[in-house]
Amino acid sequence: MSLRKWWLTAVWLMGLLFAAPALAQSQPVPLAPFDDPLMQVQGVIPDGWTAAGNGLYRRGQAAGDLALLAVQTALARRAQIEAAIAPQLGLSALPEPAGMLQTDAYAWTLYQVDITVPGAGTVRVDLALADGADGRVTIVLLQALADDYDVLHEGVFLPVVQALAPRVEAAQAERTYTDEDVTFPGGAADVTLAGTLSLPAGAGPFPALVLVTGSGPQDRDESLAPLTALRPFALIADALAQAGVAVLRYDDRGVGRSTGDFDAALTEDFRADAAAAIDYLLTREQIDAAQIGLLGHSEGGIVAAMLGASDPDLAFVIGMAPPAVRGVELLVAQNLAILRAQAGSDAFSAAGWVDYEDRIRSVLEAAAAGDPDSTEALLRETLGWLYDTIAPEMLAQMAPETDRETFIEQSVQAQMPTLTSRWYQALLNIDAGEYWRQVRIPALGIFGGLDVQVPADQNASAMQTALEEAGNTGFSVITLPNANHLFQAAQTGEIEEYGTLPAEFTPDFLPLLVDWVLGHVRVVE
Repeated sequence: MSLRKWWLTAVWLMGLLFAAPALAQSQPVPLAPFDDPLMQVQGVIPDGWTAAGNGLYRRGQAAGDLALLAVQTALARRAQIEAAIAPQLGLSALPEPAGMLQTDAYAWTLYQVDITVPGAGTVRVDLALADGADGRVTIVLLQALADDYDVLHEGVFLPVVQALAPRVEAAQAERTYTDEDVTFPGGAADVTLAGTLSLPAGAGPFPALVLVTGSGPQDRDESLAPLTALRPFALIADALAQAGVAVLRYDDRGVGRSTGDFDAALTEDFRADAAAAIDYLLTREQIDAAQIGLLGHSEGGIVAAMLGASDPDLAFVIGMAPPAVRGVELLVAQNLAILRAQAGSDAFSAAGWVDYEDRIRSVLEAAAAGDPDSTEALLRETLGWLYDTIAPEMLAQMAPETDRETFIEQSVQAQMPTLTSRWYQALLNIDAGEYWRQVRIPALGIFGGLDVQVPADQNASAMQTALEEAGNTGFSVITLPNANHLFQAAQTGEIEEYGTLPAEFTPDFLPLLVDWVLGHVRVVE
């Protein structure tokens, strides 16, 4: 139900262990170079092993072969990664490290765990974790039958760990701007934000745009691995800087090189950080103080509305899939859109969809009111109704071989921490439309017609109405029909589809954005 997506290793490594017998196949393993733009790493992997997506490689020499390698990165703290991996290994916590390994790129902590798999015997797991300079944790995991282990440990795991390094980006052709690493005070005393200021060629002063990320811990590029290799803010900064507009993008508080506590932050705190970014630009002589704008994506679009309504230093504001209704209504629509995209309209009868919408709204209203007992009771009731009512083929996908009680219990355990969090309660109660109704500076709203996270049919019209009620005569609200929430050219808009699409925007997105900005600023010739 949430906009906030952690995309932690717990999701990626699910299904890692297979309870199927296999013969040991201890053969020397040839290695081949690889370059993974999704995980942003490069090195070597076993030649001939099959890529299974999200940094997973399976040997698959015989039916039931358990040999598997995972090479992944996560924008998260080490403690979160360890807490996510341990339960998948049947542990409450990772054991004491088996050793350390220093390579040119990383300082690795090594672990080794033995697991008994019914029908297969002992499976040995090698695990290596390393902290990167960019705030990412890098993970290498090998699983193998005990009889297979020695050859794969020496021939696969250690060489992969030793060769792994951050991915080197190809040089950009005809780049006409410079990137400067910057730090500046954030919106709280314990927050220092780290980011990149892209400055066009010349002396300036330049018009400028601050970029504000969407939900979840995001780096300055709004990197979305392992969901997709797309880095939306890097592409936006490149296009605008090439066009003569400076761009400031920064790591969220507590993410990457920024300090602070992301987990404790509310949308209001992200507003304070964005205001601090505007204040920082006002200190830079290369920036035209009268031509500073702000772009917010998704939850960042709420921040855009907040500051567009109140910050006197903003000249214009842009929402990229911005919410424009109260949080409860947004997340009801999001839940319905995601389920329709996944299950199709035949998942329920027409009356069933109405019933489902009412039930989801009741759960979210209880969460918004800060009533955890009612929230859990209504959630359990809704999950039981869902199990009993949804089309059988969809239930088989959602909960394969899971009985009703287990389905409810697992879902409650997964959803209640979010439903009862301070951030989620605050988000449910924010009415972004109230802020858009106070925005009188030039404003642009861009929506994706296939967006299932901030549905355009709900939010585009709401933003249009709000800005009209504000008496704003300098706004545009545009929906790109085939775009998803990330503004990729999509077929369904489903979240699961993001990673199957090219890591680029739909062709009309950047021209639309750049042309609108250039129409509202004066670029230094």
